[in-house]
Amino acid sequence: MRVPKRFKGESLTGYAVRLADIYSKHHKIEERKNKGQFFTPKEVSIFMAKLVSINQHEIKVLDPGAGTGILVASLCEVMKSINQDGNIKMIIDAYENDPNLLPLLEAVLQECLNEMNNLGYDVEYNIYEQDFILHNAIYFSKELPDPWASEKPPYYDIVISNPPYYKINKNSPHSIAMKKLIYGQPNIYALFMALATNLLRDGGEGVFITPRSFCSGLYYKKFREWFLNNTTIDHIHIFESRKDIFNSDGVLQENIILKITKSKTRKNSKISISVSKDKSFEGFRTFEVTPKDVIYHKNGDVFIRIPSSPLDVRILDIIDKWPNTLSDIGLKISTGPVVPFRAKKYLRKKFSGLGEAPLLWMHNIQGFDVIWPLRKNNKEESILVNEESKSILLPVNNYVLLKRFSSKEQKRRLYAGVMLKVNFKQYRYIGIENHINYIYRPNGTLSEPEAFGIAAILNTTVVDRYFRIFNGNTQVNATDIRNMPFPSIEEIRKIGEVIQEQKPQIGYELDNIVGRILGWDSELIKQLNENEG
Repeated sequence: MRVPKRFKGESLTGYAVRLADIYSKHHKIEERKNKGQFFTPKEVSIFMAKLVSINQHEIKVLDPGAGTGILVASLCEVMKSINQDGNIKMIIDAYENDPNLLPLLEAVLQECLNEMNNLGYDVEYNIYEQDFILHNAIYFSKELPDPWASEKPPYYDIVISNPPYYKINKNSPHSIAMKKLIYGQPNIYALFMALATNLLRDGGEGVFITPRSFCSGLYYKKFREWFLNNTTIDHIHIFESRKDIFNSDGVLQENIILKITKSKTRKNSKISISVSKDKSFEGFRTFEVTPKDVIYHKNGDVFIRIPSSPLDVRILDIIDKWPNTLSDIGLKISTGPVVPFRAKKYLRKKFSGLGEAPLLWMHNIQGFDVIWPLRKNNKEESILVNEESKSILLPVNNYVLLKRFSSKEQKRRLYAGVMLKVNFKQYRYIGIENHINYIYRPNGTLSEPEAFGIAAILNTTVVDRYFRIFNGNTQVNATDIRNMPFPSIEEIRKIGEVIQEQKPQIGYELDNIVGRILGWDSELIKQLNENEG
């Protein structure tokens, strides 16, 4: 493909974005997704570049997945706007291993060099046609006696990155090269973040746009530990819209922009949080929080929480004071063991009553109630009970059922219902489908007040908002609920008794009941419900 020339008066970023658009038109979305290619929108790349501090006369810049050079072009434009003297030397290292992108990247970087040099800057660039992870993983290894003895690592002052995004097998060359960070099925973007950060000098700065999924969840536990031990978080930007950032590529993942400083000693300074509606930065607002509001330690793990307003910080203050987790009050949470495609031979469309157990799906959770049978989308109603299927069945008992997924359009994430033993007493077993988490008392019975109390707490606007600060996904992982604080069991039972008696609507009515028992500020409840409404 012949590389189009830059238009007269076209900005460097505009040129890079135009080439990315041309490339996208010639390469199908499926092909680009397989490579993890999602090009940074112009407004986002400029915002990212403005987060960088340029306070030296010589800077070395790394873009580990450069694409058409959008981020580097934006950095050059921002540098021009804040430093008119042109007395800065800039060395750019750009990695890109897609041969179809290399001519476009070369054209953009050459335009950057020409324009910056004409203004008096001393700019040079290097394009590395290698896989960034495999080419640099030696600089992450701690198993070698001295991995840098033969070759000094190329320390950088600035990393600016929109890393590729796709899952990799734990036995892939990338996972093996970065095995210190691997747990379960990792995503390549976290490895890019870690290795690029490791290549920063002490005090160097990194700006990344990535999915938010690394902030919680078991797969990223090792990564978070390493990352937070080696960096200080300076700024987090969140977008209220899930759909808008990479919408041309059909991506609905929630993304954040993260600015960090490479440092093993954590500063006690504030962290800036900024929020905008979408990639146009409409409704932009900013506020500051303390590190403890963001970096949260629980059960030997560490998480990154992202409050989106001062109201969220108040919610953190309330719930962080709760003394227990589920395990502290003798409860457990697990994921429904019936995986439909694996259990297909046991599933039955209509319940016949002949050797079958009820099968519960997410749609059976209706408010506080668990309603069965309830047909939807031709889902199976029951599951055969035999010696083979018993391993995926549960004894009929009292359970709190929690939907594992919400749709991207729904504001709420937490939907909890109560399954009562008394309503299913004619059955010995129950099938709980894999899209449901269930809370139970092991080797015992969750009492009805306990079950309604737990469900009520999870259904409140306050706790739902807390969960969204904690987890940006639409998926509700059992691990995240396991690490959430809960009030005392006595308070939980008291809430449950009132809920059973009064049967409130989920929303303002429920929030008021729970709030009165737990001492929440009535103005907070009112403000939250106005916001959610």
